[in-house]
Amino acid sequence: MTTTLKTSGFAWKTCALISCLSVLFVCIYGFWGFSLLNAQYTLEQKQYGNIAGAILSEYPEAEQTLIAAMQDTDYDYLDKGFSILTKYGYRENMLITDDPYYHSALLSFFPLLAVVLLIDLLLIALCFFFFYKSRRQQEWRLHEILESYLADNYSPLVDQKNRKPVFSESFTDTLLKLGHKLKVKTLALDKERDHTKTLVTDISHQLKTPVSALKSCFTMCMEADSETERADFLERCAGQLSHLENLITELVNISRLETDMVTLKQEHVLLSDLLADAVNMVYEKTLPKNITVELLEPDGETGFRVPMFLDRRWTAEATANLLDNAVKYSPADSTVTLRLHRFYSYIRLEIEDEGIGVSPVDANRIFQRFYRGSHPVVKQTEGSGVGLYLARRILEAQGGTISVKPAAEKGSIFTLHLPLPEYM
Repeated sequence: MTTTLKTSGFAWKTCALISCLSVLFVCIYGFWGFSLLNAQYTLEQKQYGNIAGAILSEYPEAEQTLIAAMQDTDYDYLDKGFSILTKYGYRENMLITDDPYYHSALLSFFPLLAVVLLIDLLLIALCFFFFYKSRRQQEWRLHEILESYLADNYSPLVDQKNRKPVFSESFTDTLLKLGHKLKVKTLALDKERDHTKTLVTDISHQLKTPVSALKSCFTMCMEADSETERADFLERCAGQLSHLENLITELVNISRLETDMVTLKQEHVLLSDLLADAVNMVYEKTLPKNITVELLEPDGETGFRVPMFLDRRWTAEATANLLDNAVKYSPADSTVTLRLHRFYSYIRLEIEDEGIGVSPVDANRIFQRFYRGSHPVVKQTEGSGVGLYLARRILEAQGGTISVKPAAEKGSIFTLHLPLPEYM
């Protein structure tokens, strides 16, 4: 849609100019009317003077009587005067239009009055026309802008012909804010749609393997020739069901975090209590491999009893995911070490294992959703690639960070930075 539009400022200026012209015409006409009446008044004074002169020429002794009559507010001589004037065509209720002295003046006054009124009416009509035209132009322009918004076009609200704003500054600013908000909402919806599509694809891929394994186990269990084989396949089915249950739990947690269904309830908690919760979550997994979880006390009397302001449950789960990852890829009879370093505004918690380590390529991608490392041991070990991603999301939501690097000799070091309560 293409429409040639002018700014509303032109219409307002035109209306103001027309109004000024209308006022100017009225003032000119008023001045002219006053001059006309003043001239007529002067002529009337001459007539009165002429009458007084004629009377005094014939009757000089009547001067005092004439002056007294002119100053008399009781009009004692009014009846006698009207009786004389009646003889010459004057009457008591005579109108100004009947007076020959005013008749010629009125003949000039009324036609000009009609012309002035007509010009004023035309100017007022012209003013309304420009105002209406301006409003219609603004409505069409607003319609075009809203149509462009619907077409995902959030162009500046400027008339491209004369490079001036179409609307007032405040209204233009409001429309720009509306366009920006619509654009942000649209981008958010597109991102959410892409995210949902990716999530569904990833979930389908992750569920496909354990479901296929379960199907195979049940098929082989039904075809087993002996109770021993059937028991073995049932045990495998139980393992796959356990893996599937853990995977579904992790997927639910991801979904709840990414859709803001989970609100982190930060509270004052001691770091030692939080780490104890995390260690207890993975304790049973350390027993088969005889892995020791060691907490190296930092310098100072407080040790790990550092007051923090975190969501205890979710932060403990994030830390447990890191410990679970360390236990999973560490050899038997090894040690997982936790070190604490306290700085001015934050703490640094290091989790070091003696496992397979992490390559530089994997270090940049290991915290992505469903990503698993390229090491052969990782391919052979059961996992979903969700735990480290969840840990990153939970820590970053509370102002923390997480990173990983290879240890000095072997294994990996996961480093957590968490802000102290007074600097959050």
